[in-house]
Amino acid sequence: MTPATPEILLVAVNARYSHCAYAARSLLANLGSLADRAKIVETDLEITPLQLASQIVEAHPRIVGFSIYLWNVRLIEAVAHILRAVAPHLRLVAGGPELTADFAAAALFDAVIVGEGETAFRTLCEQQGQAQRPATVILTPRPEDPATLALPYHLYTDADLAQRTIYVESSRGCPYTCAYCTSANTGLRLIPLDRLLPALDTLWQRGLRRFKFLDRSFNAPAAHAAALLDFFLERATPDMSLHFEINPDRLHAGVASRIASFPKNALHLEAGVQTLNPRVSETVGRSADTEKTLANLRFLTQGTGAAVHADLIFGLPGEDEASFARGFNTLVGTCHPPEVQVNLLKGLPGTRLACDAAAFGLVFNAEPPYELLRSDAMDFSALTRLQRFARCWELVHNRRRFPNAVQALHDACKGDYYSTYQTLAARIHAQEGKLFAIGFPSMTRHLRSHLVEACGLSALTADALLAADTNGKTLTGEVRQ
Repeated sequence: MTPATPEILLVAVNARYSHCAYAARSLLANLGSLADRAKIVETDLEITPLQLASQIVEAHPRIVGFSIYLWNVRLIEAVAHILRAVAPHLRLVAGGPELTADFAAAALFDAVIVGEGETAFRTLCEQQGQAQRPATVILTPRPEDPATLALPYHLYTDADLAQRTIYVESSRGCPYTCAYCTSANTGLRLIPLDRLLPALDTLWQRGLRRFKFLDRSFNAPAAHAAALLDFFLERATPDMSLHFEINPDRLHAGVASRIASFPKNALHLEAGVQTLNPRVSETVGRSADTEKTLANLRFLTQGTGAAVHADLIFGLPGEDEASFARGFNTLVGTCHPPEVQVNLLKGLPGTRLACDAAAFGLVFNAEPPYELLRSDAMDFSALTRLQRFARCWELVHNRRRFPNAVQALHDACKGDYYSTYQTLAARIHAQEGKLFAIGFPSMTRHLRSHLVEACGLSALTADALLAADTNGKTLTGEVRQ
């Protein structure tokens, strides 16, 4: 039962309303005897610092815990500034993947927890009773043992299950050492299946059919992944949707065969490719066996019914624009994933690339989300050009609003997808001065011009393709000629 006047307030600021705050629920579930005196305040980025501070003060808590992420760090810092002015008696605790031991705003909080914090937060709540505010405490607890953690799934309401993205996890940490990732060197720790599967079954019995797993690399180890896939295969329904993040460098045959057994689009797989340059891949702690990565990705896109979302990063140390373009063209041309997310490298706090940026020849923006400004192989102008390309690819290809026009673009580009979308991006930017806030009619006009002027299609054919896209129809190959 939620207390009317909680002693402990757990504040979660999600990127959008549809997301559920897993961390806040896990903290609450692991408060032990204090859980009955705690409450979650969950909101999104639409709230202002003053509005959130007002909610907190009006709840009259003794301790306020904040989960800090890339998207909400500045908002929460602003809230903490207000609370220090209007409610200095409050004990403020900050935690989350955004935080490191040298967190610049640490002085705003009584305690900062670096790393997984269920046990550390409970201990702080048990000990926080001082009349005067002590100096800020920086805690770096040992990683949690998932076998001993209380699972938080009972804290999802029926409305959450029906309307929002529900996060679950089968492991903590990651076995890999990617230089750009905050999970590097955290060590993979599994939640025992005899605890996890009954909890997932309870969610299933409550009607949940869409599960988004937080695991950093779901397919490691293979036996654990296979057992989870078997659990869902036994329950497969037409409305089931499972989201997993996988490492395509390593795809065990047993896991691959199970993935292939699922109904079409039941699995949504986020495959972290990042780069297809072996030397660059090795530099950032990824497998240099890019041929194996491509072979596994081809299997996932062509040998299964999974919806595959492949990730690429541009700006990695040692990779220039030509290298990235070759990798992009190879990925799209040989694997044909329905979606390729192209992201600019970010210097996330605590990662090896951020800590050793100068040694790698990297310069990052000091403000979230810490975008790369210059690398050893690309200057700011090149990175800006790739940003425009990535945005154009997102608008035209990934959003799937122009399937007929996209097929015509790809038929005409002779395998050089990168140059095609780069040229289209330059056309749009020259006319609009931007690649954001562009409506469907404007994008249709730009595509028509490009199909006629750059791809050599007749105006009649281009109009037919775009009319079919507008009306949700698929044209035959002959019409696209």
